[in-house]
Amino acid sequence: MAKYNFEGKTAIITGASAGLGEQFAYAFAESGASVVLAARRKEHLDKIADNIKRKYNTETITIQTDVSIENDVIKLVDETVNELETVDILINNAGIFISKPLIEQTLDDWHTVMDVNLTSAFVASREVAKIMIPKRSGVIINISSTYGFGATRFPEVSYYTSKGGIIAMTKALAVELGEYNIRVNAIAPGFFPTPMSIDAFNDEKLVTNLIRPRTALPMLAENEWIRGAACFLASDDAKYITGHTLAVDGGYLAF
Repeated sequence: MAKYNFEGKTAIITGASAGLGEQFAYAFAESGASVVLAARRKEHLDKIADNIKRKYNTETITIQTDVSIENDVIKLVDETVNELETVDILINNAGIFISKPLIEQTLDDWHTVMDVNLTSAFVASREVAKIMIPKRSGVIINISSTYGFGATRFPEVSYYTSKGGIIAMTKALAVELGEYNIRVNAIAPGFFPTPMSIDAFNDEKLVTNLIRPRTALPMLAENEWIRGAACFLASDDAKYITGHTLAVDGGYLAF
């Protein structure tokens, strides 16, 4: 990964207890940022924080957060400001899916996915904007998915809809917050072997019939390959990029 310099910056990462969120935490810590790790599983956060402190010697705090609860997200931002004085970068990464056919999906299922994947990003963005607007700077990166652009035969209507909503919200926030020099972009990962999608990687039929045929490159993803995209979008190298969704998918959307 290209090395970036985020010394003096503070980054909040939701869904940081595993998967891509963990990768974002390591990426920004390696580049010198103070990192705030948020998720429900405090013990996982603490383990990652210990690794970060040992490896990079950067300031790292963990805040147990259920992003589906508005007050938890508000508390996350407030505690970050109390501990580290400001917020410069927000990574809205927390996400879940519920795989059921449409006629079996309940309204509770729908709300559960929307609350975690989409509403939490709205609330966190609103709260950090209160910090970023007065200082006229900041970066928000929302994690969407290639499935924000189209579905597959997996019955996950709420997931697809939430990730498409992330792309639309990214554009809306980029337009509204642009005058304050706050950039808002999204990343749309393809298939990465995270805990959420590892079952797909372990299913040879799915790999053979779905993943490999739509992977233009000769190799499947490794989780750390997501790091550079986030650091680039948060850096001054991307200072004139906003409202954009960057696919990191090995060519999946090219087919």
